[in-house]
Amino acid sequence: MSFLANEIMTQERSNLLQFDRYLSNHLKRDYVMDDFCNRLLTQPTPDDSLALLLDSLADLRFVIDELVKAPEVTFQTFTTIGKLINREIKQCRYIEMLVAFKFKVHFDRVENPSIAALIKNIKNEGLRQDVAKVFLELFRLLRYLEFIEKDLTFDRPLKNSLLIFSLINSELRLLFDFLETRICKHPDVSAPMAESLDATIFALSQEIKKVFSYELVGLVYLRQAPPIYAKVENSHGLLKNSLQQSIVQISQAFDSNFDGKKIFSTLVTRLEQSKKLLAEISSLSASIGSFEMMPDHQTLPQLLKTFDTFRESSLKYLMYKDWEEYENFVEEVRTSKAPESLRFTLHRFRVFLGALSGEVSKRSVLRSAVGT
Repeated sequence: MSFLANEIMTQERSNLLQFDRYLSNHLKRDYVMDDFCNRLLTQPTPDDSLALLLDSLADLRFVIDELVKAPEVTFQTFTTIGKLINREIKQCRYIEMLVAFKFKVHFDRVENPSIAALIKNIKNEGLRQDVAKVFLELFRLLRYLEFIEKDLTFDRPLKNSLLIFSLINSELRLLFDFLETRICKHPDVSAPMAESLDATIFALSQEIKKVFSYELVGLVYLRQAPPIYAKVENSHGLLKNSLQQSIVQISQAFDSNFDGKKIFSTLVTRLEQSKKLLAEISSLSASIGSFEMMPDHQTLPQLLKTFDTFRESSLKYLMYKDWEEYENFVEEVRTSKAPESLRFTLHRFRVFLGALSGEVSKRSVLRSAVGT
């Protein structure tokens, strides 16, 4: 938050305030310093309001820096610090205006005409408002991801993105609960519509697991830029794609003929993802089968490169529970020493891919495509 406050303030204004604070602390007399503090407390301008917040957060930062040096911090202490931060933010007059209401008309609006028309066609007023809130929330989360996208584009420090990822995770958990309790159980929502919404919630929750249980694990401990960039970029891509897919799926729950390309022109649908996944699983299985006939450690690096290509290309389209098993097989192949051991591992790997292909073929999007 102190970083955001600094960013909002102009550099010149920030320098003047720092110099003014220096004078207050070191040169001015008490009555002059009191007048300076009183002026800040009245928050006559946005700059004064931000300066007061920045000063308070700077003090809290010193407290937090000392707390992390302790062998352990009690839960009560942790929650108390959180309350203090919230209190300081709410006391900031101009920031409080922004956080008082969840949705702001200047930023939170459904501008896409197809989505707007879909919402207007919902007859029940209460349901219409609830569905509008869901779309507003999902588009808001996509805007959050734009901050990370800019950091990736302009080569900025990326570990700060963990805060945005955590915020998205928290907001999505609340959104899932809202969908399940307010929309899926609404009397005007039919069983097929509720089933489609449940499927959307499940798919999105799986993507969250991929991001927070795999991609972002250990990010804070990394020091080299390339792996940090890769983890943040992959996490950003997974969440952006899944949020777009969710917007389309929710739209199609209320209008089966809704075309997702009307919202996201570059959207790769789940049907296209599944078809690509099946093709690449088949190709990978064929490569393993060919190598299995004549296992040779001299040409093994070429096969391992094929595994890496699949990981970067289509692994993200698998269920999260299958990621670990895939990685375990790759590691077994990598560490196999004897030809017989390598052949046996490759055979098991190929059987696993066959079973995986069968599971992917059962996906509803593929069954629907075959039916049509």
